[in-house]
Amino acid sequence: MRIAVIGGIGSGKSEVMKIAKERGFFCLSADEINAELLKTPSYIQKIAALFPSVVSNGAVDKGALAKIVFSDQNERKKLNALAHPEIMRVISECKESPLAVELPLFIEGGDEAFDEIVYVRAPLFKRILRLKKGRGMSVKQAVSRIRSQVPSAVLRAKATMIVDNSTSFAALKRNANEVFDKIQKAYSKTELEPQGGDRGERRA
Repeated sequence: MRIAVIGGIGSGKSEVMKIAKERGFFCLSADEINAELLKTPSYIQKIAALFPSVVSNGAVDKGALAKIVFSDQNERKKLNALAHPEIMRVISECKESPLAVELPLFIEGGDEAFDEIVYVRAPLFKRILRLKKGRGMSVKQAVSRIRSQVPSAVLRAKATMIVDNSTSFAALKRNANEVFDKIQKAYSKTELEPQGGDRGERRA
């Protein structure tokens, strides 16, 4: 069984991933995969071909790269076109099961790569507060980063399950466990296919 945990920045995906790990899922993070790719010479060369100013002495200046791609949608699309297939390749090579993968945004091809897609939903003001407190962003920086991502409505439309994170951590934990209960009950230990029903109708 493979699930993707998606949602905008500051929505609470990392907390949901911790709960998945507690329930026995092997967990991967697209951000961590990307961080490892940025240490790979062949990948660094590809980055240098697209963004020569951010590579020096065989290393990528992540801050400089982020500044470029988060301020220019076209540059961000260029990076995503390079990064997403590489990230999906690493995910596809992982044979662990059950597997949960944290994705900051939904990656093209994910519909086929995952059995369930869990969307973590949180109101805008809570996401801004989390980014201020957890990452030291100003309100302006937080709003800019949120606006640079795929709209929440698009992510929600991709989801087969929804975890609400609009109130407390206790509520988030309860909601996440309810969703994982439904997912794990829907799959046998030996099969990856849902046991009856259309997965798109099982939103929570």
